[in-house]
Amino acid sequence: MMTERVIADRLLLVDTVDRWFHLEEPTFVDAGQAYWIDRSTSELCVDRGDGRVSRHAGAMCR
Repeated sequence: MMTERVIADRLLLVDTVDRWFHLEEPTFVDAGQAYWIDRSTSELCVDRGDGRVSRHAGAMCR
């Protein structure tokens, strides 16, 4: 399960992560930005740089 930070190697439009986490709305992750799943809040977190982290609601599916 993806709870560790992953660095995007290119621009991504994310709507599903690892086939088990589905976002309510797709979001862009730019090349070089880190992203991870916060399981305690069911959110995709994206480190946008300069101390900014955006959070995007989703749901874990089996």
